[in-house]
Amino acid sequence: MSKPIEVDFSWSKELALKTSKLYYDYDMRHSSKRYIGWLFVAMVQFGIVAALKHDSYGILFVSTFLLIYWYYGRWAIRKLLLSRFYTKNTPEQTHIHFRIDENALQTQQRTFSWEDVLKVVELEEGVLVQTSHNALFFANDAFVDEKEKNRFLQLAKKKGKL
Repeated sequence: MSKPIEVDFSWSKELALKTSKLYYDYDMRHSSKRYIGWLFVAMVQFGIVAALKHDSYGILFVSTFLLIYWYYGRWAIRKLLLSRFYTKNTPEQTHIHFRIDENALQTQQRTFSWEDVLKVVELEEGVLVQTSHNALFFANDAFVDEKEKNRFLQLAKKKGKL
C-alpha cells in the first residue's frame, strides 16, 4: 500500500462560503435546473408583448421578479443564511487534517469511506468532493504539492469518483 495523501487546511466561515459557492456554481452548470432561467426569460418576453399590446403588466412584473431572483437573488439569500449559520455554530477557525488512502478519507473526528463519496470534481481553485451529506473543498494550497493533488485525483479516478 502506498503512502497516504495528507491534506491540511483551516476551516473558516469564508472557506465554507467559498465551498458553497463553488458547489452551487458547479451544480447549476451541470444540472437541468439551469434551463428554468430560460423559461423566465421567455416569460419576460411575453410580458413585454402583453404590456405593449394590451396594457397588461402582471406577467411582466412577475416574470421580471422571477428572473432577477433566479439569476441574482438565490445566491444572495443562500449566502446570507449560510453566513448566519456559520457565525452561530462555528465562530472560530478550525484546523482540519485529512489522511486519504485506498480505504477512506479520514479526519480525527470523522471517516468518509469511498462508498460515501458521490463524486470528485477538479476545479481551478482546488478539488471539490461531494459526499452523500457534505461537500468538501480541498484548495490547491491544502495539498503538500501538485504531485500530491495529482495522486489524489488518480486515486479518485481509480475509485470511479472523478
